[in-house]
Amino acid sequence: MSNLIKTWVVFFFLLLGVGALSGCNTLADAKMAKGTGDFKVYPVASEQVWHAMADTVKSVGLDYVGENRQEGYVLAQRGISAFSYGEEVAIFITSLEGQKTRVEIVSKRAMATNIFAPDWSKKLFSALDALYGSEIK
Repeated sequence: MSNLIKTWVVFFFLLLGVGALSGCNTLADAKMAKGTGDFKVYPVASEQVWHAMADTVKSVGLDYVGENRQEGYVLAQRGISAFSYGEEVAIFITSLEGQKTRVEIVSKRAMATNIFAPDWSKKLFSALDALYGSEIK
């Protein structure tokens, strides 16, 4: 192989690697996207939502990573599967007046080019709706 061909092969794979990594999301990216997700308001105190969140996250097939009640978020994720490179999910829980709680869910694909990754907000809201009824309008 000539040096020119070797150089182009190395350049191609380097470019491919950079392109693959540039579209990656992390849990930190999901957390930083607060205010961009879908949200619902439920007719229950926030303590009830916090108490049920770990089981709710696990019930839809996500791994519960942890929570920070002071900052108002729960982190969850799903690793690589047959159809996805994984997903990162941040759930923001905000107490409102009158025993109401606002829940916002940001669901990000671990790799931006992954078109098969599910939107976890729909599954999580469905599970929360089953617990607390549909949202308050």
